[in-house]
Amino acid sequence: MQNDPLMASILAAQARGVIPATELPALSTDDLDLTNLPERLDEETYQRVDAIARSRLPDPVPANEKHFMKCLRIMLAVLPKRSADEISGELFVAAYQRKLGHYSNEAINFLADRAMERCQWFPTIFECLEIIGDWRRNDEFVQRRILAQRLANRERDARQKERWEAERLDRWEVTQEQIDAMTEQAREFCASVGQIGKTEDGKYVPHAQTIEGEF
Repeated sequence: MQNDPLMASILAAQARGVIPATELPALSTDDLDLTNLPERLDEETYQRVDAIARSRLPDPVPANEKHFMKCLRIMLAVLPKRSADEISGELFVAAYQRKLGHYSNEAINFLADRAMERCQWFPTIFECLEIIGDWRRNDEFVQRRILAQRLANRERDARQKERWEAERLDRWEVTQEQIDAMTEQAREFCASVGQIGKTEDGKYVPHAQTIEGEF
């Protein structure tokens, strides 16, 4: 293996840097701490959480070139090349880098591990793409969006339950005890649709108390 020209090309490419460096994607400017939110969300916070939940993930950071070359070396050390493989040297390195270099370090790790488990020969680029197709991204951006989706869904469900509760209550039969047991959001909603009233001093009361003059 020490005299293998392909291995020598990979080592030389590592030393020289045959692929231009890539810039890291900018981190999200939204500094909302999703791990420290109250059980219920006000409208502004809900909108921010929902925006994160619906946002497009930034492109993953491409694999570090040295890491990519190291994984190729490991695969070559374990998996023999097919005798029919004519491509070699820097052309081989460039071809694999071109087709696979945009994947992250984690994805390339997955490729190397699975290739050594599944393959008898060093995989072709087509085979590499098939293997890496089974990889699932799970970085900080994915985890943040998953958490935002869970929080947004929880808030939507809670608001829906409040709407159902408000629709269930007859506007003339709501008691002060029922009003006091509601969440602030539920009271605001019931007042907005006229099912309960709100006094000048801001207290939520049965609607009949605020419209006695209509009778």
